[in-house]
Amino acid sequence: MKRDFTLNIWAQIITLPFIFIMIFLLAGRLSSYDATYANLNKTALEETVMKYVIQCYASEGSYPPHLEYLSEHYGLILDNEHYIYDYEIFASNIMPNITILDKLTPDIDQ
Repeated sequence: MKRDFTLNIWAQIITLPFIFIMIFLLAGRLSSYDATYANLNKTALEETVMKYVIQCYASEGSYPPHLEYLSEHYGLILDNEHYIYDYEIFASNIMPNITILDKLTPDIDQ
């Protein structure tokens, strides 16, 4: 009976660090997944805005003067709470330069 108790203690001693290591590795993977998801979301947003710009050009023969024009006439919904949109247009027949940046949110805990 004492031998079974000793084996049980050694099994716990070996198993507990393994469990903690697995939890640590899982937590690291979850944080990298969150960053990857945010990047994919931003890429999808850039592609969506570009599709609306191209649709406007195909329909009207000129690129929109600003992104609000796409919101008003084509139904584009801009997420101004989380992103900053930089829309640079040189001429109505030249593809504009569109840059979407993440807004920095202040850390309230500090």
